[in-house]
Amino acid sequence: MPKSKKEDQEPDIARLSAIDEDVLTVLLGRELYGLEILDELNPGRPMPLRFGSLYPALNRLEKKGFVSWRWGDEVDESGGARRKYYKVTGLGATALNAVQSYRMALAQRATAGAGLVL
Repeated sequence: MPKSKKEDQEPDIARLSAIDEDVLTVLLGRELYGLEILDELNPGRPMPLRFGSLYPALNRLEKKGFVSWRWGDEVDESGGARRKYYKVTGLGATALNAVQSYRMALAQRATAGAGLVL
């Protein structure tokens, strides 16, 4: 079946929202639960991310196969609820790398066009 014009024009990289990209970046190489993710994301962030945005992003990323999760111990030292720990999958790391490589190439083209050096 022939590709549509739209498919021909779009680069072959995963589609990630800015929040999805931030979450994958924070999780890369480690396993964190929700509050830890927010604690890593929010310092210096112009608009702090809240749980109401984080968990839908984690669900999207899980459906795409970019993150996986596991339940923590039933009883933890804080006495709080059982935690869900998230980590980036190989597919997620590949997608993040593709998007970040694209952004770097885009920035280099933009600065070269403006006579700037990165």
